[in-house]
Amino acid sequence: MTGTGFTAAARGRARTAYGSVAGLARDGALAGLVANTGLIGVSGAMMSTSGSLFLAEGIGVGPLLIGLFFLGRGVLGVLSGLAFGALSDRIGNRRLLLALCTLLSAVGTFAYVVVRDYYLLFAFGAVFFALGSACFPQLLAYTREFADTRALDATFFNSLLRALTSMAWVVGPPLGFLLIDAGGFGVMYLTVTAMYVLACVLCLWLLPKHSAPAAARGPRARGNPFTGLGRSSWTLLVATVLLLAVNSVYQIDIALFVTEQLDYGTGFTGLLLGLASALEIPVMMYLGARADRIGKRRLVRYAACCAAVFFAALPLAGSRPALLALQALNAFFMAVVLSIPVTILQEALPDRVGAASSLFTGAFQVGVMLGGATAGVVIGRLGYGRVFWVCALLAALAAVLLTTGREPGADGARVP
Repeated sequence: MTGTGFTAAARGRARTAYGSVAGLARDGALAGLVANTGLIGVSGAMMSTSGSLFLAEGIGVGPLLIGLFFLGRGVLGVLSGLAFGALSDRIGNRRLLLALCTLLSAVGTFAYVVVRDYYLLFAFGAVFFALGSACFPQLLAYTREFADTRALDATFFNSLLRALTSMAWVVGPPLGFLLIDAGGFGVMYLTVTAMYVLACVLCLWLLPKHSAPAAARGPRARGNPFTGLGRSSWTLLVATVLLLAVNSVYQIDIALFVTEQLDYGTGFTGLLLGLASALEIPVMMYLGARADRIGKRRLVRYAACCAAVFFAALPLAGSRPALLALQALNAFFMAVVLSIPVTILQEALPDRVGAASSLFTGAFQVGVMLGGATAGVVIGRLGYGRVFWVCALLAALAAVLLTTGREPGADGARVP
């Protein structure tokens, strides 16, 4: 095929992807999926950003117990995600498990409304919310099945809904703190509980049941659900953990770097984070429509390289314009990491998309925990700015892993 013909074909695929999604605008199932994605995303953002403040002010515990609380909840979340992912592939009713997980999240969140003892809150709030956090990998797996049953471009459709999740993280934190200011923690957590219950109802009411593939009910499904992943998939997971870890360090440290070292004020920190989120959404949708042409694994390698450049340059950027300009690199690498690796893993395990999705979300949670530990250890030794050079080294390591760990033909680009 000539270069011109290939470009025309790629444009045709992109138009088809956009057109297919536009044609589903009146689909009740799509409305239910969008609503669930938004409700789960906003609720999770409100819970994640308010938890430490609630433990400090509402429960009255110090940094050590706060850290142990989130560590325990994170470990339980990884384990429950993997267990529910394997279970959903076997029973073939992912909609039911998605509804169950949102209901468990509602129970866990309601504990924040009524419990004011640290250990009881961990027993009920942290445990139930950790179990319910499996709703996110279940949502990713259901999204993949939804796209497949309607012959949509799975990568683009997944990126579209991941962009909606990113938008939820723009809306959720300010909404949560607005509710806390207006009525206290109880009002905010009661609102989140109601949102999870509504997500459960909409899931059962609007989302169709998808049958599990026959292979998912075969003998291999009853063994290790993660067999069949090649070297490139495991190196992708490790690289994803590293990239999510450095992003976690960035989220923890950027406000301190801007206010304490650069003396710019908290308002500029909000501008930096808001700009990155705003750029991330259109970049995610654009790359989702063109990922097959560029190559999914190649995109992840490019993202790792961009992350290395971003973090290497960050301590040297002393002016506001330079810091704002660097957010383009930040938005690109996060848009890729949040949407492309899960699609690659789902394609590696086409008959076990629940297990594949849970591997990605597990990598996400491990990356966040690793990032928190890295920030706690390194910032105290190197300072607010130099910690970003450690992040640059970790991102460069991810890029090396993605280059040396790939298998022949693993990039997935369509060759003309």
